[in-house]
Amino acid sequence: MYSSVTDICTPNELGAVLLHIESVASQSRSPHWTPGWRGESEVALLDALFSARAPYGGPTSGVRAVVARWRSHRGDNRLDDLTTLAELSSDPDVLVQILSNRQFVPGNSRTKAAAATVAAQTLISVGLSRSTDFEQHTKEQFDAFRAIPGLGETTWECMLMHLGVRTDKAAAHLNSFVADALEPLHQNLAAGIAEDRSPVILTAAANALGTDLASLEHAVWRYQHKSRRAKQRHSEAELRSAG
Repeated sequence: MYSSVTDICTPNELGAVLLHIESVASQSRSPHWTPGWRGESEVALLDALFSARAPYGGPTSGVRAVVARWRSHRGDNRLDDLTTLAELSSDPDVLVQILSNRQFVPGNSRTKAAAATVAAQTLISVGLSRSTDFEQHTKEQFDAFRAIPGLGETTWECMLMHLGVRTDKAAAHLNSFVADALEPLHQNLAAGIAEDRSPVILTAAANALGTDLASLEHAVWRYQHKSRRAKQRHSEAELRSAG
């Protein structure tokens, strides 16, 4: 039964959300159950770039292997200074060698390593060099970032997600996930309940699963974004077929 009390997650709601998580983004199958990189702007940027249109990999492969190689190169406990990446812009092949990764950005305009150095330069130029700077980001800063060939809104959102910054669009993805889970219980009320109480419901789910909220939100955000893209491609294909 629906309760208007915003700080309560009912047992039925919790069960529905846990069932949905297990169905589409379970901890045993999704590689995205990681808390992100709060306080580490360098690796948040690298993760967002190298996970774009590529398998995320496991604990020692894919994106996390890239992060581990950068951490080994830097030798610091906290990687939160984008100037360290920007300084490699004059010869981005150096970063390719450090990261042992020659993947290209979508569109193949440059390697992801080169894009990382350009992105770091651009972010610094608009006042974003450390993780705390992103907490009060502006549309102008976002526009400067997505103007870089091969980068865009998804990469930006992913970087902010890893830094613990939740934009309106990220919140909408999380709300949609909860609404989908609650639809069998509340039908037409599910979207409104999710908008009001998603943080409470997801927190209860994280506690029930014995994980942290950041890891759950990351896994949910990744799934929801992938699902939306798949639906969009399907709709576009149907339109082309009809035309």
